[in-house]
Amino acid sequence: MKLKKKLVATTCACFAGLALGGVTMATNQPSSASASSNKEVTIYLTRHGETTANVMNRVQGWSDFPLTHNGVTVANDLGRGLKGIKFKHAYTGNLTRQEQTARHALDHSGNQNTKITETAKLREGGYGSFEGDSIQADNNKIAGVYGYSSGQEFQEKTGKDYWNKLQDAYHTLDEQNSQNTGLAKKDRAESSAQVQKRMNSELTHIAKTTEKQGGGNVLVVSSGMSINEYLSQVSNKYEGKPLKNAAVTKLVYKNGKFHVQGQIGSLHYVNKGQQKASK
Repeated sequence: MKLKKKLVATTCACFAGLALGGVTMATNQPSSASASSNKEVTIYLTRHGETTANVMNRVQGWSDFPLTHNGVTVANDLGRGLKGIKFKHAYTGNLTRQEQTARHALDHSGNQNTKITETAKLREGGYGSFEGDSIQADNNKIAGVYGYSSGQEFQEKTGKDYWNKLQDAYHTLDEQNSQNTGLAKKDRAESSAQVQKRMNSELTHIAKTTEKQGGGNVLVVSSGMSINEYLSQVSNKYEGKPLKNAAVTKLVYKNGKFHVQGQIGSLHYVNKGQQKASK
């Protein structure tokens, strides 16, 4: 579901925070005939800036809420913090909050001419009939899928599995049509496996494409739930902590393998940009 085209808070689909830790992940080995297989690619996997739905505590998934004034400021700070890094390309989900965050970050980092490619594969997890709902109003219903009495208990008891279970709860309830809507099947809530599959497919495609072009840096802007669900599948070092707006996770791809460099969900670039803006 979308409103209009084209986008630091405390929610993604439920909450937002900072996740730390390193992970290593493997993908299919490239052909040995590839002349560019040793070219390193660094993907700056970034969550979008604060949105109106974040502030109003609304489920926003595929729904197209714009950045707030604060969200634009944080995206600009991100860009200032990234200044000096040359981006060969930028990719975003097909949502306003994602594209706007990338555009502001590129404009303020000296990468104004960098092309942005939008793709549905990088958008947030879809929540079907729950799109636009009050998060608070849905919390207990979602928690009840697993027998928990509240959203808080649900999150506390599931730990790093929380984001996947949250996605799957939306999927389960929407499959049951608990909201009594007439949504078509293709518009229903996604499962965590579906989100992981499309995210992995697109990030691997981006890495291999950039590798063939000689390697380099790529800015990728997605959303908190979809990023968390993607990262959760690759290592037991993943902690499952929420991601703050404009937090960056660096994925390095070389010789057919990904690994996370530094922190998951780092605010280093945002903080650096804020310091530059205050001088």
